[in-house]
Amino acid sequence: MTAAPETHPGYWEWAVCGASVTGELHRERGQGCDDAYCYGVAGDFVVAAVADGAGSVSGTSAWGSYTACQSVLRNALRGQFRRDFAADSSGHTAQMRWLFEQALQHVCARARTMKLDLPLLSTTLSVVVANRQHAVCGQIGDGVIAVETDRGISTRLIESKDQYANCTWFLQSENAFGASFRTETLRGVTAFALSTDGMSYKITDIATGSAYEPFFRGSWQQVRAGTSSAHFAALLRGIADDQTGDDKTMVLSALRWVTDDFYPSSRPTRTTTVASRRPERIGASRPERR
Repeated sequence: MTAAPETHPGYWEWAVCGASVTGELHRERGQGCDDAYCYGVAGDFVVAAVADGAGSVSGTSAWGSYTACQSVLRNALRGQFRRDFAADSSGHTAQMRWLFEQALQHVCARARTMKLDLPLLSTTLSVVVANRQHAVCGQIGDGVIAVETDRGISTRLIESKDQYANCTWFLQSENAFGASFRTETLRGVTAFALSTDGMSYKITDIATGSAYEPFFRGSWQQVRAGTSSAHFAALLRGIADDQTGDDKTMVLSALRWVTDDFYPSSRPTRTTTVASRRPERIGASRPERR
């Protein structure tokens, strides 16, 4: 992944797939998925986000996770945001914080529209924004962010768990931006993954938070080979739930070399966006088919 083939004209692109499946506990209760995800690709720019609605307010929290992801997707794909991201790496931390602040504002607006107290839409949020030169990670709460560079595979921004392993921060928690917001800029990232904590037991060492490398290496290989999100969703459904029966959500992205079939004509520009489904209206959940 360090050098492009020289025999055919082509270009590097971010291949992406994502999926979200409802946990066993939610299915048994006739509830929907409280997780959400999204991703967008525009040229050599990619943005991805996953969010985990609080299980203590299942149903309403799905609107928090969905709204947060939608906000990140729309704002990161704005032309000015992408131009600023490419032009000045010193502003990446501020740009990531702005995405999180905008997400919080949109979740607050959603709560007002639905006439619900803000804590009922509690959600975590994990985001990666990247181009060929830089990848910027951001997170409030738990979840998993993993990256591949020429130095290997690693997890980033691991949340510090104090006395209570099952507790986490949410986007709208008091002082969340002071106590939980983390961000990091990396160079040379050739692949990344975002996951809610329902997959933590499968893809990380729970004690240390370090990445289970075979999972990520194999998954990114499949993404580069063109695996579909439908295939990935089937894979997630086949993975046993953790002991909490939590939802499982993941976005995978990897750089790959693509032959330019338009050459010598100019290649058209294209923007792709994908997002998890809008939640069911409150009180009208529908169990996921097995």
